[in-house]
Amino acid sequence: MIASRRHSHLLAPVVWTAVVLAVTAALWAPSVNDPGLSPLELTVSDFAALDRGGPIETTMGLLGLVSLVLLAAARARGVPVRGLPSVLLAVWGAGLLVAALVPTDPLTTELSGPAYVHRYASVAAFVALPAAALLLSRRLRGVPYAQGTARLLRILAWAALAGAVGMACSAGPGGRELIGLVERLLLGCEVATVGVLGRYVQRRTPSGEMGLAA
Repeated sequence: MIASRRHSHLLAPVVWTAVVLAVTAALWAPSVNDPGLSPLELTVSDFAALDRGGPIETTMGLLGLVSLVLLAAARARGVPVRGLPSVLLAVWGAGLLVAALVPTDPLTTELSGPAYVHRYASVAAFVALPAAALLLSRRLRGVPYAQGTARLLRILAWAALAGAVGMACSAGPGGRELIGLVERLLLGCEVATVGVLGRYVQRRTPSGEMGLAA
């Protein structure tokens, strides 16, 4: 307990470092793989499949691991995540880890078994996090000093869900038109959600909300 308190100030910086690394990898790695490939038309997973073990998969796994640590810290500090929000946050973290470890197929329409595992793990993660954020935002609305966090989580969650719908439309009837752009906007909302939650968890004291800024 003493050690955890001693290092609790590192929680938000670690979370935000993982967020920044994930965003940087999603934006920077495509130009390294092949400058001729468009990040607007190809997904992050497409580029990860071309560079197995590269920065995209590494940071995806790191973000998943950090998210699971964040969930444990949230529960320990009394953040109201117990029940369905905990399950959904665990699905998000585990989904990222599975997607990082199980690759998709590079630039092909014929998917193998592992590629289907990657796809459904990613879909589960993308849907689980905004759903958890919406549930958590409702629980935080009545908590003193947490209204600002609740509002941010709600905005980011609805934006992410809109992005998920856009991804589904692009992947289906849209013929993957601008699917890379839509996915990166979706990922931006989701990693920002993790960052906001990490900041709130760090500033939450186990005894309550005294001294916690919104």
